Amino acid sequence: MLVLYTFQLFLCFAGCFSEPSFSISYANDTFLRNGVPHRYVSGSMHYFRVPPDMWRDRMIKMRLAGLNTLQTYVEWSSHEPVPGNFVFSGGVDIAKYIATAQDVGLDVILRPGPFIDAERDFGGLPAWLLKDGDAIKLRTKDKKFMDRVSAWYNKLFSVLNKYMFKNGGPITMIQVENEYGSYGLQTGHCDKEYLAMMRDLIIANVGSDVLLFSTDGAGNDMVMCGKVPAVYATVDFGCGSDVKQAFSNQRLFEPHGPLVNSEYYPGWLDHWQNKHAKVETNCVVQTLDTMLSMGANVNIYMFHGGTSFGFGAGSNNPPFAATPTSYDYDAPLTEAGDLTDKFWAIRETVGKYLPLPSVPKDLVNVTEKGNYGKIQMHFVSTLFDSKGMLSNVRNVSALPKTFEMLDQSYGFMMYETQISKLYTDPVLLSVPGIRDRGYVFVNDRPVGILSRSEQIFSLPLQILPGQKLSLVVENQGRICYGSDLADQKGIVGNVSLGGQVLQNWEMTGIPLENGFKLKKYCSKVMASTAKSLEMKEMLRSNLLQSGGKMTFWAGEFILGNNVGPPKDTFLSLPGWHKGVAFINGFNLGRYWPLVGPQKTLYVPRSVLKANPAKNSIILLEQDHSPCGHGDRSQELCVVEMVDTPDIDGDTP
Repeated sequence: MLVLYTFQLFLCFAGCFSEPSFSISYANDTFLRNGVPHRYVSGSMHYFRVPPDMWRDRMIKMRLAGLNTLQTYVEWSSHEPVPGNFVFSGGVDIAKYIATAQDVGLDVILRPGPFIDAERDFGGLPAWLLKDGDAIKLRTKDKKFMDRVSAWYNKLFSVLNKYMFKNGGPITMIQVENEYGSYGLQTGHCDKEYLAMMRDLIIANVGSDVLLFSTDGAGNDMVMCGKVPAVYATVDFGCGSDVKQAFSNQRLFEPHGPLVNSEYYPGWLDHWQNKHAKVETNCVVQTLDTMLSMGANVNIYMFHGGTSFGFGAGSNNPPFAATPTSYDYDAPLTEAGDLTDKFWAIRETVGKYLPLPSVPKDLVNVTEKGNYGKIQMHFVSTLFDSKGMLSNVRNVSALPKTFEMLDQSYGFMMYETQISKLYTDPVLLSVPGIRDRGYVFVNDRPVGILSRSEQIFSLPLQILPGQKLSLVVENQGRICYGSDLADQKGIVGNVSLGGQVLQNWEMTGIPLENGFKLKKYCSKVMASTAKSLEMKEMLRSNLLQSGGKMTFWAGEFILGNNVGPPKDTFLSLPGWHKGVAFINGFNLGRYWPLVGPQKTLYVPRSVLKANPAKNSIILLEQDHSPCGHGDRSQELCVVEMVDTPDIDGDTP
């Protein structure tokens, strides 16, 4: 009896008190979690696309669907906006995010890039990498690139090390690079030495006993290009794919070990001026069921897409196409975190293979939204009027400089030059390097628009000696996928008039990165115009001259008779064309209802102030406002807070 007790005690010390571990059993083709066979079904959600006060709610809903793991990218650009200046607080408090996941009962799969794609500006890389053009060779073993990545990883993992599974945290796996096989094939060079360096950099920071993996499309060539020793190769594919064939391609490179689809798509991404992407629920659950019946591990990308607030949305190329602010993705959880029929169908399917949490009695599929009504908007000033207070940089140069050369990542850049000679009438203005949308003014009067997406790089204009030529250039989001990643913004190259290169440019950056600074500017201008009729008339004259292009508008509102906490709502902009919206200094993102598919902007309750406090809204309208000068001008000069989103509107 004593021998049996001693043996049981030995087993307990060997098993009950051993250090946590997450590994692969190649003999049994499975993951091992603390030595026990384990299968994960996870969902992707990005902390930088969801307000922090909503992280827990979304994670709880993931658990409700039967998911046991959260997958997340880490966005370098959000954490190091300026070289050497690291940020890990507020909306990018990734440590809190990961700790919340563990508290909810989710393991975490970490995808730290450094490149992440994710339809984010520059694929999550910081724009300052492009300051010297192509001097840094992105996603290669180039020393300049690797030195920057090493400094970033050293800082990142100093924050996250305690959250590794082996240290009692929830992080079970770390991805090496991100779908590198596609990039290697697109550029014609599979840099295996770079991948090995990335692997070794992670190991140097977290140890050799953390499971590393790679993700690539399910084609043999992509997996081969992205495969590196000591990194477990996984694949990604969407519904309707040939599941057996996709996993057989994984088996070519991993003959034993768990089957893994690291990105299973329940929806898809959108682009401005293109129809909203949708994926049928039946297709999603049928393919999911097939994978799970084979014993596969699956990550649903995206389970909750969220929102690319501010200037976070990226673009794709070729052809150049910018992604909208909403990242709803037709996911199981909507942009506002509501449960869809797809959510319940996925839960039912997962429940065939994993235990399901019980459904709370007070659960509602769709939370109540705020219908706060119309808000009167008032003209503030033109963008030209704001230069003195909103600019972050002024530079004079013989030839145009890009955003990155002038240490600006987002927003707008104003390029201005005085015409010193006589040209033909009309004369052709040519800007082949417009990145991405350029508003052309002569003496502050609009004369046309240049567009990278529509391949409009020139226009005829009439201009005289002594007149000022201005180009206000919008960064619509850097390319986030493919071989053209080094996507500098502004004007790349020369500007010519009648075939002759124009020189002597003054550049003024309007980044709009600080919404509170913008709010202060608008308040100051409106207070001044209330006291000075002369100033009011001057600004109104500038409005007429601008034709409504590049103009600031402001309004205030109270949340009606609502005495409770604010509710999520949606900003509808009838009659407004294209621009950027701010609520209480928070940048909601870009709007472009004129061309869709997104017609409304999601307004999270956390940015609103409860009754009786006043809320502020500011628009930079780039093209056209509905605010005329007739009898109905005040009636039409409004925006509206509505309780129903519209991200599936008409498109060209």
